[in-house]
Amino acid sequence: MSKFADLETRVRALLEDQDARRFSTSLLAAALRRALDEIDNQLPNISEWQVTVDAAGSDLALTGLEGCRFIIDITIENRVLEPETGFTYFLKNGVPTLHFAGNDFPQAGEMLLVRFASGYTIEGFEGEETNTLPASFESALVNGTAAEACFLRAGSLTERYGTRPADPGRLMETGHLLRQTFIRNLSALKAVQDFGFPPGFALDFWDRRHP
Repeated sequence: MSKFADLETRVRALLEDQDARRFSTSLLAAALRRALDEIDNQLPNISEWQVTVDAAGSDLALTGLEGCRFIIDITIENRVLEPETGFTYFLKNGVPTLHFAGNDFPQAGEMLLVRFASGYTIEGFEGEETNTLPASFESALVNGTAAEACFLRAGSLTERYGTRPADPGRLMETGHLLRQTFIRNLSALKAVQDFGFPPGFALDFWDRRHP
């Protein structure tokens, strides 16, 4: 799997900016973060986390679990529970606290398996030392990053004195074309997604307004 430096090289090739005259590394990093956030929201990293319950109770803080975006389901002694039906939860700094209604809650000593969604990491990006982004997602990320880079660059040029009026317009047009490719990439990848979305989760790009 590619590191940040490898992805930057691919984005520059797509933008025809191999000499880094138009797009700085910091701008590309900001663009990659925006594109990666879209991937994290549309096709999050699905992981499993297991813990033994210390004490019975209707509220259970999963303090060892970090970076959670939402919980898909939990399994307690072969019983599969889903959010809103088997339990509710809230997140604080990526750490979920579960709440069980009534008397149906985990008992001390029971094993709890949490299936949850988190974000992907890329080696060399934002201090990460590991890469969890699937290789099949890289082309989408490159297209999305290039699109966001065009939008960011166009915005900076619009505010700059002496900019030719056509320059931001061309960048915006290129950005929109690349973004459409990005959307198609994610739609194709999403077709093989094997889990349902929780209530209120954005199902596509039109469920939220793009910044």
